Amino acid sequence: MTEANVSGVLGHLLGRWEGTGSGEFPTLDSFTYREQLDMTEHGVGVVHYVQRTWRLVNGVGVGSHMETGFISVRDDNSVYILNAQGSDRVEVLQGRWTLDNDVASIDVNSAVLAHDDRMIRSWRNITMNGRELSYFMGMATNTVPHGATHLTATLHRR
Repeated sequence: MTEANVSGVLGHLLGRWEGTGSGEFPTLDSFTYREQLDMTEHGVGVVHYVQRTWRLVNGVGVGSHMETGFISVRDDNSVYILNAQGSDRVEVLQGRWTLDNDVASIDVNSAVLAHDDRMIRSWRNITMNGRELSYFMGMATNTVPHGATHLTATLHRR
């Protein structure tokens, strides 16, 4: 892959994204949320992001989750996501990115999970197609060691 492809993937990420999602897990009641995701370039091949969610309770947003971190995209198709979450959890995820016919995808799995003894592993898939970004996040915990989908969302670039 070339540096132009890295720039292409970064171009898909940058901007403000807003939308809604849903959450589920075998040990949780299902929920819906509103999300805002801001991504800005932070050097060559690196994006800084801030993600905020509000659970929708009777149509009203109640502050829920927040995380911030960096996405590092490399020209060998590797990608790393480093994040710190408002719940004290810290993750390093690693995987691969693709760019095919102007659709960018990122698939990552946890390499490091810290400050949350419940977590065994996590994984994410992010797909960006034009002005739409969709993702799912799965996780395995001590109580659900085989893992399950936790979050799915569709956001639009503003």
